[in-house]
Amino acid sequence: LTYDEILKVARAAAGLGVSKMRLTGGEPLLDKHIAELIAGLAEIPGVDDLALTTNAMLLAPVAQTLADAGLHRVTISLDSLDPEVFRHMSGGRGDLDKVLEGLHAAEAAGLDPVKINVVVQRGVNDHTVLDLLEHFRGTGHIVRLIEFMDVGNRNHWRFDQVVPSRQLLDQVRARWALRRMDQNYPGEVAHRYEDVDGQGEIGFISSVTEPFCGDCSRARLSADGML
Repeated sequence: LTYDEILKVARAAAGLGVSKMRLTGGEPLLDKHIAELIAGLAEIPGVDDLALTTNAMLLAPVAQTLADAGLHRVTISLDSLDPEVFRHMSGGRGDLDKVLEGLHAAEAAGLDPVKINVVVQRGVNDHTVLDLLEHFRGTGHIVRLIEFMDVGNRNHWRFDQVVPSRQLLDQVRARWALRRMDQNYPGEVAHRYEDVDGQGEIGFISSVTEPFCGDCSRARLSADGML
């Protein structure tokens, strides 16, 4: 799709009541002109929440430009703060320092609250989850723990690699006191909890053990124009 085609669909969606839009991928920051698309989306009447999901490898140099174009916030995929685990889960292509640099640049540009998506895989990064949560306590960033899910034939998914959200919640509660939070909006995919001591919010996305597709109100526009 061209930018004009994407904007045409976005305007139609906004006219039907859609107020939240997200650029995702693949990796959207591979598009060197993404700020132009963001600026076009930001001008559409009724769009009051414009977000972008990224691995943050390319985020640091452009974070302020994206904010100036009208982007409201970012979600960063970051599965572990352990360098070896991170390198493994990124297929050997990730650079943890660049990701953290991108996160700090997003914060400095006002792209907050920054959400941090952590896909938890048994035997791979589940032992690093509590350390990651400890790192982001008190920062204002929202960590969301996501069950390892089947995404076709590319991630060699097996059910025994899933760590159920309920089990993760028990592990977190063993260290910190949590209380359940209300949904931000109907159909929100994350179950939200806050630290009783006021140090932050954690989300649990139970895509395998508690599928939420039945009441999903989201749509995805693919790069080749499928809705």
